[in-house]
Amino acid sequence: MNDVKELVGTIMRVLGGADITEAEVLDLSFDAEGEALEALNDAYIKLLEFVHDRDLRQANPDLDKQERAALEDSLKRIVRFSES
Repeated sequence: MNDVKELVGTIMRVLGGADITEAEVLDLSFDAEGEALEALNDAYIKLLEFVHDRDLRQANPDLDKQERAALEDSLKRIVRFSES
């Protein structure tokens, strides 16, 4: 469960306005099954996209907001499947 908490914590940092590095994302790992795994994988990919789009996001505040909103949606999805 700590591995999922690290992923969630990273998303929460981003939602709090932080930027993260690719190394931070690549250090994350998690184990789950079914829809929970799907939600975690989706969030992981969104985190990688967030990191890779850093220059674009800095030049385009709307893109930054969109990507952070997508991560918030991913977080809500993770929470929903974690409660099941």
